[in-house]
Amino acid sequence: PGAAATRPAAPAAARSAAQGPALTPVSLTRRGRLVVTGMAVLLVAAGSVALAGAAQAIGHSGAQARPGTAGAAGAAITKVEVRPGQSLWTLAEAYDPNADTRQVIQEILQLNSMSTDQVQPGQVLWMPRD
Repeated sequence: PGAAATRPAAPAAARSAAQGPALTPVSLTRRGRLVVTGMAVLLVAAGSVALAGAAQAIGHSGAQARPGTAGAAGAAITKVEVRPGQSLWTLAEAYDPNADTRQVIQEILQLNSMSTDQVQPGQVLWMPRD
């Protein structure tokens, strides 16, 4: 029996340091699980919004209507400057009084790549014209 048998065993701390960190299972509290779930939901929602935006951008035709030319629906467009006191509703009614005003507003929003129906005096907009 050699020297190996008489040598004392290495302390437990030294053995675990040589073997690497001990892996312990992660346990979350109820609040922690709610936070992780909420973050996952937010990531999925953000991904959905990004994909929907990309799909909408791809869905638009490459040919845009030019001023004074016929657009996809056969209507020409014209440029208008918003005056004080005007709203998108009043502009839509004035430029196409025979059409559904809500539909005309949607066309204006699309023509101008607007995300809101708020307009400012001095703002220049493309308007559909029959």
